[in-house]
Amino acid sequence: VDGAAGSAAPVRTPAASPVAANQWTYVAVTADGKNLTVYVNGKQAAQVAAALPALNGVATVGADAAGAPAGFAAYTGTLDELRLSKIARSPAALAVDALAQGSESKLVAYGADEKQSGFGFGYFGVIVQSVTVDAWVVITILLGMALVSWIVMWTKARYVGTVDKANQYFVQRFREVAGRHLVGLAHVDEASAEGRRLYQSSLYRLYKAGVHEIHSRVDGNGRTVITSESIEAIRASMDATLVRENQQLSKSMVLLTIAISGGPFLGLLGTVVGVMITFAAIAAAGDVNVNAIAPGIAAALLATVTGLFVAIPALFGYNYLLIRNKNVTANMQVFVDEFVTRLAEAHRAPDHAVLAD
Repeated sequence: VDGAAGSAAPVRTPAASPVAANQWTYVAVTADGKNLTVYVNGKQAAQVAAALPALNGVATVGADAAGAPAGFAAYTGTLDELRLSKIARSPAALAVDALAQGSESKLVAYGADEKQSGFGFGYFGVIVQSVTVDAWVVITILLGMALVSWIVMWTKARYVGTVDKANQYFVQRFREVAGRHLVGLAHVDEASAEGRRLYQSSLYRLYKAGVHEIHSRVDGNGRTVITSESIEAIRASMDATLVRENQQLSKSMVLLTIAISGGPFLGLLGTVVGVMITFAAIAAAGDVNVNAIAPGIAAALLATVTGLFVAIPALFGYNYLLIRNKNVTANMQVFVDEFVTRLAEAHRAPDHAVLAD
């Protein structure tokens, strides 16, 4: 370190280990008014008892400056950064600063780019985090409706499938005995394998209702007496049973219609309320920007999406079950007509053999 304008003799530290060539080196000098301390790569390399002169003029480093003394010509190298501070840095601060310098810094390292966590759900997770309490209430109600509609669709599909298979089996058995013995299937044991299949059939229940009416028309001699009025009464009894079977088929179907018609409207209600709250919050904050509006609007629209999520599967399931129920109902109506016609035909037969027990 030279004095001001060369008025003082240069000050040099004692010789130390040479600085390695062809690599970046962190060099720092601190002055506390009594000593000058030199640090190389964050470690103290040398110290000399001296004070810095007053920096009233131009400070130069190295021999690049015009008119630099010959003593400065010994410095050769590339200077990447020069920092001057009024406050001397502590040895610990210089060590940390040295670690942070250079391309091989061990203090700060660049890793791979961050990726969205698999459990963050991306944009959908941002939307869910922005949902307000009122929207959660609507969404919870809609999810409850969805659960109920799925349970109804599952149970009704199983029921109508079981009835349809049992009806097919009963029709096959009825074709086998109807020509010889119209009431021949009336006394099947319910505990038997055949009985368990027949008692699941809605057609068999209609058949049992008709046979019961036939058996109730026995005269004093133990003979079955069937008149034209009796045939109409038997038809009326079977029609009543048919209505009850249709009611069983339609049971709980109203829950699907509620989900279909009410789900989207509940979702729309949640969306409207959410949008109102979002705009009210923006008005209160006095800050209008896309970042403030977009999450609230997206969260409000989530209620509408949930409503459609409830209604669409319920609509498909309702139409499927409706067609299956109509097929079962049509088969029951056909069977009532067929049974009554066969009964009238048997009543006109001379010996009434087909009505024998």
